[in-house]
Amino acid sequence: MKLPSLTFKEWQALARDFGTDLRGLGSPIVVGRNRRGLPFTIHYHPGRRLDRREVSFILKRLAVTPEEFAEWYYGKRRCGRR
Repeated sequence: MKLPSLTFKEWQALARDFGTDLRGLGSPIVVGRNRRGLPFTIHYHPGRRLDRREVSFILKRLAVTPEEFAEWYYGKRRCGRR
């Protein structure tokens, strides 16, 4: 599956939906726990888009499968809640 690039707001929503105990939302560094309970830290500058390689890296950190991501991403776009 070919992953899309994400904006800052989209990746923040991804972290909110699939992460817990999040700190630093809205800043370039977000710290939290993934769904397995393991800690993660993601650095991302708000002024640029994440390319597909970086999206893949973040999905691994959040313990999200590409299928779950596709359902989340394209489901939000279809509902107009992007």
